[in-house]
Amino acid sequence: MADHNQASRSAKADELLDGLNAVSSHLASRSFLQHLTASRLPSAAVSDSSSLGPTKEEARSPARRPHLNIAAAFEDEIEHVDLIAPLIQEPCADGSTGSVEQRVIDQLEVAFVCAHRAYAEMAAERSFQTFSHGHQDLVLAVDFNYFGTRMVTASSDHRVKVWDKKDDSWTLVESWKAHDAEIVDVKWNGPFMGEVVGSIGEDGRCKIWQEDVTEVAMSGNRFKLVYVLPSLTNAPFMSLDFKNIMQETWLALITRDGYLTVYEPQDQNNLHEWTILAERWVSENNPPERQEEVGFKVVFHKEKLPCWTAITAGLDRKSLSLAVAAMKDVLIFRTDKAKRFFQVAKLEGARQIVRDLAWANGSMRGYDILATASKDGAIRIYELRTQTENRNAASGEASSSAPLSVSPRGHRQNAPSGIGAGLAGASKAPDTSIENEQYPGRIKQKVEMTDELTNHHGAVWRVAFSQMGDLLVTTGDDASIRTWKKAADGHWQEYAQIETAQDN
Repeated sequence: MADHNQASRSAKADELLDGLNAVSSHLASRSFLQHLTASRLPSAAVSDSSSLGPTKEEARSPARRPHLNIAAAFEDEIEHVDLIAPLIQEPCADGSTGSVEQRVIDQLEVAFVCAHRAYAEMAAERSFQTFSHGHQDLVLAVDFNYFGTRMVTASSDHRVKVWDKKDDSWTLVESWKAHDAEIVDVKWNGPFMGEVVGSIGEDGRCKIWQEDVTEVAMSGNRFKLVYVLPSLTNAPFMSLDFKNIMQETWLALITRDGYLTVYEPQDQNNLHEWTILAERWVSENNPPERQEEVGFKVVFHKEKLPCWTAITAGLDRKSLSLAVAAMKDVLIFRTDKAKRFFQVAKLEGARQIVRDLAWANGSMRGYDILATASKDGAIRIYELRTQTENRNAASGEASSSAPLSVSPRGHRQNAPSGIGAGLAGASKAPDTSIENEQYPGRIKQKVEMTDELTNHHGAVWRVAFSQMGDLLVTTGDDASIRTWKKAADGHWQEYAQIETAQDN
């Protein structure tokens, strides 16, 4: 029965697609277009439509949704197209558009828009799949692997589950108790480091899990605990993210009180021992109150290379680029040739805490694009461009940017003096005066907020770019998923909207 329903839906979609192609071909014909004004083109009709999805009235009344009866109506329209084609190709003697032709144009435009709307809705229905995740409490985090073939879910029930995609369905591979408290974030590390998962929980621990493919699925032992990172401030972690450059990997963590740490393995071929690469408070000037809602998140730029303009300006090709949401602001860090982090920009403008942020792929674009989701209901788009007029001068930038080298409780370590200071300086680094003059691999960048999108009716919770960085997907308290695309004028505009069902 299920196969029959799936085949029926597939046939229906193919039928709609054939009809859509037929109308599109007819509307694109030279004889038809040469007698149309710009206001009568189908693109104008589509732009007047609120979206390619169903209207709110159609959503409330399933009987009125176009995809339920569009196939039959579409067949009628296609039959009429063949009969009236000569009328379209032969305009009136005075060159004006006759009433019959006008009626045909209106019918074709309606069919064109309805077909687009119905096909988009059916495609959405076929793309979204629901299944029982089996967790005993709320699912707080979900992440896909690099290829989109595996999924990991984390829940308030203290458990992590790994799923494999097989034949358009998700099969549970392993489920295990990962923490002694609710799990707030989980991430895949890859694709070159094996099947590795990182998780953080309210128990103040970050745990690294590595898959042992020799273990039987659903045995409870397939993912082995290889390392545990405790919070240095005793506050639970709030966000984590991995960065990979081929066989090298790094891990960024931030606690609920705003303490950022970046780790790297002591041996890149072994994830059983990690060491701190950098650390810093990101809310030192305005620490959150204990009862205050906080917004902290870490996101690495995931592409192998940074933006090409930054590389030509002197940035190291293997530089790490990290965006850190710190309450209402977002701090952008990069590393120089010595893998020392320095701050290049601050994204400002949010009136309330930033709940999520995303870094778009597109190293060949010439500039970086970042998006933030705020509790104030706005999505903000920023462009980060490289200043190339002063390529080698970075000492001023470095002096104004706090390094990631502060002790866990905010007290800077006392510097040694006398002979000890001389030995320490000789063994660890060259003369500091020379070092401060060069900072090889550091660049200057300028940030600009290009768009502030407020279509969501309520707080925005998540933002994510497509793999190519040309589409942005957002979701919020209004129970809608919205897709945004950069228009010809350079600004981001809403492209589509899907209303998600809410269970009462």
